[in-house]
Amino acid sequence: MKNPNDSDILRLLEKRMKSVSEIEKEVEEIVQKVKMEGDNALSEFLRKFEKYPITVDHLLVTDEEIKEARVEKEFIETVKTVVEDLKTFHMRQKENSFFFTTSNGSFLGEMVVPLNSVGIYVPGGKVSYFSTLLMCAVPAMIAGVERIVVTTPPNENGKISPYILKVCEILGLKEIYKMGGAHAIATLAYGTNTVKPVDKIVGPGGIFVTLAKKRVFGDVGIDSIAGPSEIAIVTDGSVPLDFVAADFLSQAEHDESAMSVVITTSLEVFEKLPEVINKQLLSLPVERKKTAEASIQNFGIVILVENLKRAFQISNLIAPEHLEILVENPFEYLGYVKNAGSVFLGKYTCESVGDYGIGPNHVLPTFRSARFSSGLRVSDFTKKIFVTHVSKEAFEEKWRIYSKMARWEGFEAHARAVDVRRDML
Repeated sequence: MKNPNDSDILRLLEKRMKSVSEIEKEVEEIVQKVKMEGDNALSEFLRKFEKYPITVDHLLVTDEEIKEARVEKEFIETVKTVVEDLKTFHMRQKENSFFFTTSNGSFLGEMVVPLNSVGIYVPGGKVSYFSTLLMCAVPAMIAGVERIVVTTPPNENGKISPYILKVCEILGLKEIYKMGGAHAIATLAYGTNTVKPVDKIVGPGGIFVTLAKKRVFGDVGIDSIAGPSEIAIVTDGSVPLDFVAADFLSQAEHDESAMSVVITTSLEVFEKLPEVINKQLLSLPVERKKTAEASIQNFGIVILVENLKRAFQISNLIAPEHLEILVENPFEYLGYVKNAGSVFLGKYTCESVGDYGIGPNHVLPTFRSARFSSGLRVSDFTKKIFVTHVSKEAFEEKWRIYSKMARWEGFEAHARAVDVRRDML
């Protein structure tokens, strides 16, 4: 696509959003049934949707199953290193309570309090998303959440990935349920006799999970309504085509609805990159190749623009989940970025290092929501409670303000609540 206007880009984005909104009614029925019928509905959906006919009596992973999980020794050491890197980054996000006394003696402040309980949804399927578990659990633990629940769909043998179980063991997480999909989200939101509800649900998933989170929002908190993965790569041709092609495919292999976009000022990149992408595509494993091919067919695009200023205008319009800046002197262009979930600067900074734990979280806004939201962080697992104590001196000085404002708004009882205290001065 050469020099597209904003309308061209928005039409592509609108098509992508429509492609994942056709099953909302089915999700609504699942959520409502679990909410009203509890375990009975959950049992029905476990039989209908899970690969293994699990029952509510065997939803909870046992201590024995966790202990029996076998993984490479190197995996354990690797995860421990990543946990420390994630902690180093996320500890800097911690917010402190603050209190102060005014000149007339009132005491004001804000308490930062952890949520009581959080449910982490870990996607299942043909790959093991243990990295998502790390990204969700570490900031929750730093925030001080007391109860952290994990749910993930079992495989065809009724088992949970040993990698996920080992991460749970390393992190000390013991409440793990074998369920996925919309029924899992509804169960976490509303609870049943078997599963206690949580206060907030985090973690990405497929379209059923995404729409279920949208449906339960308000009854519980959620991190975001996340869609399929997406990447925008801005390049001036100074980075090898193999790098750009590899990063393009790193998102395309995620999902048939994933979006990979390259925005370049280089005619050589525009003309030669598709051939390089295709060459790398052919060498992928069969399942990943099949997924990536569909993704590229649906939402893979290379855009040629006249200058980098225009490249970043398009990038900001897309508001991508991941933005790679593969240009000479990439730091010079960081100020051009207005909308992105996470930014990766320079030729050695592929998005994969973000996915696998260099520090910043990989649970990020998609579907243009980076225009108004941010990636998962410690503050997502806390709430702020305001604290007020009014001294007699402060009340005497300002009671007229509050009384008059109440009456101007038409709330007489509010005003009288102030006035009755005035009479005691």
